[in-house]
Amino acid sequence: MNEVKHDPQAQEFYVETPEGKALLHYEKEGEALNFHHTFVPEALRGKGLAEKVVAAGFKYAEENHLNVIPSCPYVARLVMKNPDWKRLMARS
Repeated sequence: MNEVKHDPQAQEFYVETPEGKALLHYEKEGEALNFHHTFVPEALRGKGLAEKVVAAGFKYAEENHLNVIPSCPYVARLVMKNPDWKRLMARS
């Protein structure tokens, strides 16, 4: 249920639901993914979908040897709670 999918052309990780799409939108910048926007339909907020799509994005980055730029404030807050993700942060 609520499987996260990846659409590289749209540059997003997402979960489709009857209420709409929960998503993490990114831009590839060299060897990094800039996670700059998350969205969850209002009826689904607070159910963990945003964290689920962000986790899928980090997993993809790790598996593909990419760094992450957490431009989205929500993603930046999640990084603070998930020490394992900090090692994937792009160095300036």
